[in-house]
Amino acid sequence: MSSVLSFYQSAHEELRREGFIATTMPDPSEKLWNRKVMTMKREELDKLKTQRLKRIVKWAWENSEFYRKFWKSKGFDPEVIKDWRDVVKIPILRKDDLRNDLSANPPFGSIMVPELARRIRFVGATSGSTGMPTFQGWGALELDYFEEAQARYLWTFAGVRPTTVYANYLNMSGFYSWGPPVVEAAMWRCGATAIAGGGETYFSWKSRHNLIFRLWKVDVLATTPWLHRLIGEEAKKEGWETPFKVLLLHGGAAAKNTKEKLFQVHPNAKLAISVWGTTDGHMAVEVPGLDGQLVVWEDMEIFDIVDPKTDEPASEGERGELIATLLNHFTMPLIRYSLGDYVKNEFTTDPDPQFGITHMRFTEPIPGRVEWMFKVKGKLLLPIYVEDAVNEIADTTGMFNIFVYANEMDKLKIRIETYKTSVDKDYDAKAREILANRIGLQPDDVEIEWVEPGKTIWTGYKLQVFVDQRKKK
Repeated sequence: MSSVLSFYQSAHEELRREGFIATTMPDPSEKLWNRKVMTMKREELDKLKTQRLKRIVKWAWENSEFYRKFWKSKGFDPEVIKDWRDVVKIPILRKDDLRNDLSANPPFGSIMVPELARRIRFVGATSGSTGMPTFQGWGALELDYFEEAQARYLWTFAGVRPTTVYANYLNMSGFYSWGPPVVEAAMWRCGATAIAGGGETYFSWKSRHNLIFRLWKVDVLATTPWLHRLIGEEAKKEGWETPFKVLLLHGGAAAKNTKEKLFQVHPNAKLAISVWGTTDGHMAVEVPGLDGQLVVWEDMEIFDIVDPKTDEPASEGERGELIATLLNHFTMPLIRYSLGDYVKNEFTTDPDPQFGITHMRFTEPIPGRVEWMFKVKGKLLLPIYVEDAVNEIADTTGMFNIFVYANEMDKLKIRIETYKTSVDKDYDAKAREILANRIGLQPDDVEIEWVEPGKTIWTGYKLQVFVDQRKKK
């Protein structure tokens, strides 16, 4: 056996042996999936992050041709990493760097460790909505840890146990890491019944999906906030109540008013939890009872935030670009990789009062991607700010599309679905006033295109809240 493969297998065995990947299901009365890891002392977590950061940087330098060349070109020496806080000394890796490498060295580029590339168990891919898709290779270790991370919040926050019925209405594409691997493994770890519905087929097979929800009495539904709303509205229209007790909100931050609307259309739901994640395997999950505070499993990854214009670390309390380092991805290391999300550089490490989890939490939601920011009359906005306002307008479905036609816009151009068969001037004026007041504009700065339900733009199971109409250079 080669030294590379031997190290990989030993690392995997170590993670399981030391309990970072749980190998047995807890007693159903246990609140936490992995109490030992989820309640580690802060000093132990810091020591662990330092050890794992040094290990993954050394591994990438020695085994990934891409990182050796990339880091040398930036003048980076792995020996400068003495502590996990030194992560900010590592050059930032962005999606275009990966795309260029993939184009020159298909299919995975030179970033993947060659010997482990021959043993991948799952191929993940981004949508490619902003250009060429990027691919990730997952080996046995990476999948095992990812499923462990899923089980932590499913068991602890969503109450998933044996006899729970869970329906996954995310993308069931074979390239989507939050699809089949979650349904086929993380759910089974919790002993639950898993239904791999697939949100992208709901529109073409609506009656069948609604029948499944009713017959199977689904307890937990995972999909986007917008599809959650649509399913609830469809149920009300057909005269039945959805059975869901827990709503897992994926694919985009849920505005406060969105959650309130979801509880109205899902009368049996007691909990709505925002789940942020990426195809690469990053995640942060809202802790019940702490609205908008998303916990990060620090034994898995390190986050830092930079000013997107300078790449320098953002000051505490400032907003910037989210950068992440996966600490246990050896097959295809992703070290100081830009996730493109726009977040506030403010975290708390106080144990949460309900579970006693010690891992850090974002103090506010992750509102959206840097590339989704737009300006109207010089005011910087994100779709989530608009979404909250749309949900205050009477007789709407909550579905909307923002059309971004220039870098500096003089009007907010938005398409909104309404139940009204005809829209009069008073209704339009009131809606523009609500939008304007909520986001700091004047009513004349807002232009609404009113459409009937079902006429907004979707991409699969995601509402396309940001429609970029700017001319490409």
